[in-house]
Amino acid sequence: MEPLDLTKHAPRGPREKLAGCAFMARTIDKVRAELPGGNLGKYVVEGQHSLSAYVLHKLRIPVDELRAEVARAKDESEIEAWLRARVDPAVVEEVNRKLGASRTDNLTPEGSEFLYSRHPLMRGREAPGTTFDFLEADDAAEFSAAP
Repeated sequence: MEPLDLTKHAPRGPREKLAGCAFMARTIDKVRAELPGGNLGKYVVEGQHSLSAYVLHKLRIPVDELRAEVARAKDESEIEAWLRARVDPAVVEEVNRKLGASRTDNLTPEGSEFLYSRHPLMRGREAPGTTFDFLEADDAAEFSAAP
């Protein structure tokens, strides 16, 4: 697959599904940005508070295996087939439910400070309630002034 430059545009939205799983298309875009010639920009794949890491952990997909598959695959249909062969649809459904219910408006002060340190353009704005709404608003703010 071709690398992506996520300093020029956002990854796909958090609601967009791949192999039935929300956030997976966004995660694939971030992994593609890690490929030689790509640019991850402000986005992260791994880390304690990374939703990509959470999704991959719940689906029991080691991030390094996903990276290798993305580097090997010629197109996204190969990635989707690889994912469908590996993941349990019941687990995907549970992950989708938890992600869809995740909210940013009920965080602890420490959690809120971390969130805004990662998404400074959202500081001082009224925070949308769901995590997906928050990420979509942050992407829009990040790239609204882009040429």
